[in-house]
Amino acid sequence: MRPVLLTLCLLGCGSVVPSVEDAGSGGGAANGGGTSSTGGGTSSTGGGTSGTGGGVSGTGGGVSGTGGGTSGSGGGTSGSGGGTSGSGGGVSGTGGGVSGTGGGSAVFPPPTPEGCVQDVTAGMRDYTCDGLRYRATIPAACLTAACGLILDVHGLTMSAEMQEANTKLAARAPAKGFIVVQPSANPAPPSASWNPATDDDKVFATAQLFARVFHTDPKRLHFTGFSQGGMMTWRMLCKHADAWASVAPAAGGACYFDATSGRPSREVPTLFLFGTSDALVSYSGVAVPQRNAVVSGWAMSGPVTIAADAGYTRVRYTSDAGTPFEMLTHQYSGAIVLGGHCYPGSTDPGTATGQLFTFKCNGMNGFDWGNEVLDWFDRHRKP
Repeated sequence: MRPVLLTLCLLGCGSVVPSVEDAGSGGGAANGGGTSSTGGGTSSTGGGTSGTGGGVSGTGGGVSGTGGGTSGSGGGTSGSGGGTSGSGGGVSGTGGGVSGTGGGSAVFPPPTPEGCVQDVTAGMRDYTCDGLRYRATIPAACLTAACGLILDVHGLTMSAEMQEANTKLAARAPAKGFIVVQPSANPAPPSASWNPATDDDKVFATAQLFARVFHTDPKRLHFTGFSQGGMMTWRMLCKHADAWASVAPAAGGACYFDATSGRPSREVPTLFLFGTSDALVSYSGVAVPQRNAVVSGWAMSGPVTIAADAGYTRVRYTSDAGTPFEMLTHQYSGAIVLGGHCYPGSTDPGTATGQLFTFKCNGMNGFDWGNEVLDWFDRHRKP
């Protein structure tokens, strides 16, 4: 691990810059869930016979999708399809075939309770899985159609509630068709701290579990985190690149494309946030080496400045394959002990149980990190 200055190892910070159209964004929009398998029959004139198709299970822990088109009357052709799971530890999605002219649509499978996720109704609720608490926000629309899934991870001393106060992803993402899962580290704040040796695998396994239970779209699985959560995001990229459509780490580094930290198995669109005056995690000691590792490891060209003002700069690097890596650096400051270790655009009141101080950046900020993360995820899906 590269030298990291964790003066208090406090985590919490994030903001976002006005969205900029991403020339290097990759991945088409997924329709209705995972990629469909073929196998639907065609109806005959004056009364077709229905075609059905089953999903194909993938490898690496995915769960097969389900589906089956129903025939259309009057000569329409029915389609059918099941979601296919992502390989290499990816999470499965599901999809239904679309019927021909005059026919009905395949029924999207209802949520399938499994393990610690037994309550599969819509709304915000807490689950305890393998000793960790997860606050999940499930939109009603995600019970009848394949949605995306976002993991949003807090930093040192924090909780899921504090993370939400700064990113507002649970409030914002449902409108874009996402389920949001925000885990909390043990013990309770202000002593909360992630243990990479045990918690990374737990969080990844729970992400897979939620994806299976709610039949999420495997092309829309994303990961973000701040400080310790940002470090976890980088580790998730290094260890499980095949699973993620895109990632957005903030105020941390941990994937240096070397023998110690490893390197991603594939290029993944990445949005990286860091404060130049961060008092807890060194900009020069962590942010710069992490940026250089990505640019070198993926042989990227750039940078090209795509947005800037007196308080921040956003630049883009692009690989030969068209994969974007964008870095947002800001000069804002939060609480005195944090310096630039803060969330731009946050309105965090600092009143959550066990909270030591607010994690928002003070003053007027040129962007809102939560909005930028959501926009990044919405625009970057797996091909």
